[in-house]
Amino acid sequence: MARRQPKLPSVPLPVWQELLVAANAFRTAQPWTWLDDADIFAVIDDDGRPWFPSVLGSAGLVFGLALHRGESGLRFLAETVPALEDSPRDAAFLQDALLLEWGAKQDLAPEDLSVLAALGHRPRSRERHAWPSFRSHSPGWFPWHFDEAEARAFTAGTRALLACAELARGQPDFFASCALDGAVLPTVTMAATRQGPLQAAQIEWRRWLLPPLPSPPAPTVPPTWRALAERAKNSQCVLEFDIFHAMIPSSDGGRPYFPRLGLMVDGKTGYIYTMELASPDRAWADLVTIVWEKALTALRDRPAVIVIRRPEWVMALQPLADRLDIRLELADELPFIDEARDSMERHLGG
Repeated sequence: MARRQPKLPSVPLPVWQELLVAANAFRTAQPWTWLDDADIFAVIDDDGRPWFPSVLGSAGLVFGLALHRGESGLRFLAETVPALEDSPRDAAFLQDALLLEWGAKQDLAPEDLSVLAALGHRPRSRERHAWPSFRSHSPGWFPWHFDEAEARAFTAGTRALLACAELARGQPDFFASCALDGAVLPTVTMAATRQGPLQAAQIEWRRWLLPPLPSPPAPTVPPTWRALAERAKNSQCVLEFDIFHAMIPSSDGGRPYFPRLGLMVDGKTGYIYTMELASPDRAWADLVTIVWEKALTALRDRPAVIVIRRPEWVMALQPLADRLDIRLELADELPFIDEARDSMERHLGG
């Protein structure tokens, strides 16, 4: 049976036209010649939602604009990007942004070329970085085509960014306050950027503080776990547990996604007791419960310790561990989990 092709979002051609006009204005302005990707503004849309634009191109490799969404977008910029050298493979699953890249025609999907043809986009022959690609990045989901709301948001965000960039252009020390305090960002409403040339007095230098990552909802302890809790405890048995995204794009007929993979392995031998895949729509607590139950059922005895590495999970997992009288430990490294993940990614070509 042939696999169903995911249905693309429907965006009216006039909305695409406005988006292309804004993207062309961005390319013509070339703000990457005086801004780099660390020069971040905060722009507030008409509904009060913050966006954090980042200009790409100062390194001469990728030319475009990333419009990071809300708290998750700011967290990606503040916490994930600085740690890219330590965990580069996780970054792709965490980005929450609308992205424009100007590149080569051969890099575009047929659907992109069809829209651009309908808009009459015809760059000069051999013109470099002349073909725009628009993609929506959401945590856990495969980069996908804009829907109408995203296209409108990106159009507005691009125009706002250009107004901000022009203001910063004439002030070499514009971002000096940000260098002193990384949480301080030049903040402006999109409405202000539409009133004519942006003025310095319209900028608010606001501190954007990120709250700690919240603990996910705690799983419900199933009644069937009573039998597991009554098993003899093996004081030598230590398990490693983690959930991460697998580099295996999947689709159930809708937007493709990167499935989450729940893994429970022996902390001394690396033996894999459970490996469970889940879509982004599946509740984290449900995935935890099924992974723990399958692993503990496969064991003859109760483990003494389960090791995790995500501090924000402790509060949610502690009731499960307490119910089974298993000690929960935090560690910076899960060597056998990482070994299993490396092996799977090599096998799958990730």
